[in-house]
Amino acid sequence: MKFKDWFSLKGIRSEIKKVSWLSKKQLAQNSAIVLLFCFVLGVYFFAGDAIIAFIFKALGMN
Repeated sequence: MKFKDWFSLKGIRSEIKKVSWLSKKQLAQNSAIVLLFCFVLGVYFFAGDAIIAFIFKALGMN
């Protein structure tokens, strides 16, 4: 396929047909994993920040 043909509607349609789309179940599972991972990281960074703030406060570096 030529470069010029790739940017035509025909080329775009042929490329979209090659894409493997997720099923609704796979999409829901992947989204749940991402949200869970974001929550876990949020708790991790919050706890780390709270511990560092506690240490600084205990040392009087407030």
